[in-house]
Amino acid sequence: MRGWGLVPAVGIVAAGLVGVPGTAQAAPAATAPVCRFGVPAKLTITAPDTMVDFGYGAACPKTMVDATWMGRAEGIDGSSYTVHCTWGNPPCGFVVDLSYPGHTMHWIPQGYGKDANGRKVAELRSATSITKYGAAVKLTAGRVGTKTTLSARPTYYSAKTKGFVRHHGRVLFQSKDPGSSTWKDLGYVVPNSTGAAVYTITTNRSRAYRAYVASSATVWYAYSAPVTK
Repeated sequence: MRGWGLVPAVGIVAAGLVGVPGTAQAAPAATAPVCRFGVPAKLTITAPDTMVDFGYGAACPKTMVDATWMGRAEGIDGSSYTVHCTWGNPPCGFVVDLSYPGHTMHWIPQGYGKDANGRKVAELRSATSITKYGAAVKLTAGRVGTKTTLSARPTYYSAKTKGFVRHHGRVLFQSKDPGSSTWKDLGYVVPNSTGAAVYTITTNRSRAYRAYVASSATVWYAYSAPVTK
């Protein structure tokens, strides 16, 4: 009889052990969203005091109204440009002329993203951008018989003159057959003393033409609008 009495007792103890809650575990800390600087990777200067306005990255919380990044130009010791993003639509912006044209800017977060009460709502992440001066190419074409003459005048924005000036880079002329989506290289020409690069082609067919100047250390590349002759 004693043996039978032990069985239910053991069962009760076991059941009790199963039902006893263990030591409470601390809830894992919430991870703040990651917010990247929304600066465009490519910035272009085409006028004095060019401004660029932009928002936060897509993953940034809507409650964030205060964030700061400091830009440092690659290759320039001691360079810095601080951008403080706050209230506004869009919330970020700066004068592009001051972002060290021709140098890659590394935008480094300063602290964390805050809401209107100063509370942390986002982890900030870095970004890079590069600023160069804008270029343009004006292309004209004339045809006499089977000869088509192309004349391109490339220019670029100069911070010194605060306007577009003659571009000395060589010009690549290209053509495209009707119905084709492929541009074919015709040849390079260096602009003459008047700033014009001239190319002549002999053909019986009408084609589309365009001209191109490549990027340099401080100036972006540019294509002309296409012309058909």
